[in-house]
Amino acid sequence: DVSSPSLLHGRERRVNGNRSVSSSIINEKYKVGKVIGDGNFAVVKECVERATGQEFALKIIDKARCSGKEHLIENEVAVLRRVRHPSIIQLMEVDETPTQLFLVMELVKGGDLFDAITSSTKYSERDASAMVYNLAGAVKYLHRMNIVHRDIKPENLLVCEYPDGTKSLKLGDFGLATVVEGPLFTVCGTPTYVAPEIIAETGYGLKVDIWAAGVIAYILLCGFPPFRRSNNVQEELFDQILRGKLEFPSPDWDTISLPAKMLISQMLQVNVDARFTAEEVLSHPWVTVRPQRHANTSPHV
Repeated sequence: DVSSPSLLHGRERRVNGNRSVSSSIINEKYKVGKVIGDGNFAVVKECVERATGQEFALKIIDKARCSGKEHLIENEVAVLRRVRHPSIIQLMEVDETPTQLFLVMELVKGGDLFDAITSSTKYSERDASAMVYNLAGAVKYLHRMNIVHRDIKPENLLVCEYPDGTKSLKLGDFGLATVVEGPLFTVCGTPTYVAPEIIAETGYGLKVDIWAAGVIAYILLCGFPPFRRSNNVQEELFDQILRGKLEFPSPDWDTISLPAKMLISQMLQVNVDARFTAEEVLSHPWVTVRPQRHANTSPHV
């Protein structure tokens, strides 16, 4: 029974200074609007805080439908309670009933990066470098806390759009995140973005996130992943990842700068020790040599 003991182990919790709301007054405190997303055991709706008019996203989790996966949700809430960073989706309030869990979260209207890539195919180096900057910033913050995300992929990155037309990213979905206290061996993640050391089952750590971010950087610039299978055989994809033979095929990469290719090559090193850290990504010329944007600009979120 997922409601006993309580999924969140106690009802009155403070999240980033905000007291959890009573579920009986969710509708009193928030005007709940249209559905903006749904998954296997959750639905996300727009909501407006009646007192302030501020918009949020309300994630409503059906406990019965997530039976057996409670640990993922507990894990996500536990991590989100600890983190606060401009490139990470912020958890505002948490509440639950015996049948449902409510997460009031920051609302980002740009949709996720998966949909954006599908419609846009690829991005300019200017936009891509800004997105890599955001993602690496979030990863650096998590890694300083010894937290590994383990599921960085376009579906878990939300796109903020700014008045000047530029874009930035916010990282979400912390269901697989964990604190690294030694080598990890759990095989998890999404095949296209999974690091070779996870497949090899030799033990892995924080740098699996850098590998995934490198795959995303590659996709942003050309519209397809660096390691692909010609058919639906997963083993073929895993063999490619384990070999780590990185190519920048013509004509898609002909106009992409050398610094971009060099950075991606450093992020997609099979040798974990040689692979860049988040700090090194942030200090790479391709990421640093660009106007500092969004410092004082509010996005359309």
